[in-house]
Amino acid sequence: MCGRYLFSTQEYKEFRQIVRDAQRRSSGQHNELNFPMAGDIAPTSEAPVLIASGDKVVAEFQRWGIPGWRGGLMINARAETVCEKPMFRRSMAAQRCVIPASGYYEWDAGKHKYFFQLPGKPIYLAGIYDNIEGVNCFVILTTVPNGTVKDIHDRMPLILTHEQVRPWLTDSQTALQLLTITPPALQRSSEDGQLRFGDLM
Repeated sequence: MCGRYLFSTQEYKEFRQIVRDAQRRSSGQHNELNFPMAGDIAPTSEAPVLIASGDKVVAEFQRWGIPGWRGGLMINARAETVCEKPMFRRSMAAQRCVIPASGYYEWDAGKHKYFFQLPGKPIYLAGIYDNIEGVNCFVILTTVPNGTVKDIHDRMPLILTHEQVRPWLTDSQTALQLLTITPPALQRSSEDGQLRFGDLM
């Protein structure tokens, strides 16, 4: 699964532009100084995401998490079944999003925390969204873990390359194909910052 990620505009000029675009689309409801420009994003937080507007890719703020059928909060959806689940099928067809991140966190069975990233590059998490009581809310898609992650957790985010972002958002047929990709090898470090290993594929 994916339950927390890092978003930092300090590292990437592209992220600063994404935030500015999201602020413009939110009509002044969000102030850049109040947004965590270099911090962790947790469920129920509002965060910048990329969506399609016609054939254009634009940014907006959305809330992480969609209320479930039984009162819980859905923050992830399985890529293998997202087209079958009634709760997600419509969103997968027409309301896909991409969540930009500097990296994401995962915990192993012993509650040890790890950080996964592409050194020097942002990552792009595939997601879908729905409008809940006037608020666009997103979930992150997860898939089978690759070699970097599999000994830590049995799921990982579906990570797109920069070149796959636009097709994911604007081309439904290509998006279906991208559901089955193997995410790129990542570098991982322990909570204390010590590099354990990376590029394990």
